Amino acid sequence: MNISEIMTTTVSTITSDKSVSFAAEKMNAYSTDALVVVDHGELMGVVTSRQLRSTHPNRIVADAMNVLPIRISPEDDVWETHALLKEHDDELLLVMNEEELVGVVTREDVQLKVAEFIDPLTGLYRAPYIQYMGEKLLREGKPFHMLFIDVNDFGKINKQYGHPFGDDVIRMFSVALSEWQSNGDTYLCRYAGDEFVMITTASDEWVKECMETIDKPTPINDVMVSAAVGHLDGFREPDFFDKPLREHIARASLLSTKAKMNKESMQL
Repeated sequence: MNISEIMTTTVSTITSDKSVSFAAEKMNAYSTDALVVVDHGELMGVVTSRQLRSTHPNRIVADAMNVLPIRISPEDDVWETHALLKEHDDELLLVMNEEELVGVVTREDVQLKVAEFIDPLTGLYRAPYIQYMGEKLLREGKPFHMLFIDVNDFGKINKQYGHPFGDDVIRMFSVALSEWQSNGDTYLCRYAGDEFVMITTASDEWVKECMETIDKPTPINDVMVSAAVGHLDGFREPDFFDKPLREHIARASLLSTKAKMNKESMQL
C-alpha cells in the first residue's frame, strides 16, 4: 500500500512574504489546513493552520512556516510513513518525485488508512500488514526470521475463566510482544485469534533470546500463560526467495504446532 494511493495531487500554495492573516483567509477559501510555501518556483516549506494560530496575524508566512517538512516518495509505503510520523509532529507531508512536488498527504490521511488495519483489541496491526512487509522484504531480496506465535491452551483459558479474561490475556501478551519491536528491524501483527506473526532481520542471538522469553510461562492475572513458537530462518532456508510469503507463514505455523506437541509430550 503506497503513498500514491492516498495522496492528494491538488496542492494549494502561497508565497512566504504574504501575511499570516492572508494565509488564514486562503486556507478558509480552499478548505484546507495547510499550504505549501513556494517562492519563484522554489519549494520553501509548509505552513499549517496550527502554526498560523500561534503567530500574530500581521507577521508574514516566513515567520510561521516549517522550513524542513517531511518529504516522501509516491512509492513509499503507508506503514513506514506512519512510523515516521511518530517521530515528528508534521501535519502535512510533501510527496516528491525526485525534485518535483507531485502531491501532499496529511497526517490524518495516513492515520485513517492505517486505522483500517489495526486490531481494536490489541492495537497491533492485522494480517495484511505482515503480508505487505514480508512480501516487500522478499522483493528486495532481504532474508528474515519469521516467528509464528500461538498462545497455548487459549481455548481452555476462555472456557475456564471466560472470554473477557481471554481478551485480557491477548491484550497483555500483545504488550509483551510489542516490547521486542524496539530495534526497528522487527514487524509484528495479530494474525488471527490467539496467533501472532513476527518478522525480523535481527541477529540470530536476538531471535534466540526473543524465542526463549516467549517460550517461558508468564503470569497474567495470576494465570500462567505460555506460547508455542514456530521459527522459520530465511537466512538458512533453501530456496527462500523462490517461495511466496503465504507458504512461509504456513511452514512457520506448522512448526509452531510441532513445538506445541513436543512440549505437551514432554509434560506427559
